[in-house]
Amino acid sequence: MRPVSFPFPVVSVGRFAIWLGLLGIILAAGGCGRDVAKEASQSDANGYLCERCGGKFYTKRSVFLAARCPRCGQDGLVEVVAYICPKDQHLTLRARSAERNGSGLCERCQGPLGGMVLPREKDLKTWGATKVQS
Repeated sequence: MRPVSFPFPVVSVGRFAIWLGLLGIILAAGGCGRDVAKEASQSDANGYLCERCGGKFYTKRSVFLAARCPRCGQDGLVEVVAYICPKDQHLTLRARSAERNGSGLCERCQGPLGGMVLPREKDLKTWGATKVQS
């Protein structure tokens, strides 16, 4: 009887199990990390600031307000974003700005602010925003 030749290397069952286990560990370790970008772009609310009267408002995530302020009735609503202070982790909420360095300084420690995130409903309530039913 002639020996059978395989087009691929033959691996013992024990070695195959070891390689399979290592592959599983690598795949599991790669999937355990936090997705910081995804967390920053997810929110349960939309925040707004009226540049005319200073009114602070928020709606649930699926509702968007027009440019007209619910309080003063004038055009001037802008979206609110939050910036995280790398020093004390305080969130500073501000009107979204077209400026390249529009983040400014931390309200608490006056240090430079870090990354931008979308504020959540609890952050907007703490900031003093009132919910608009639309």
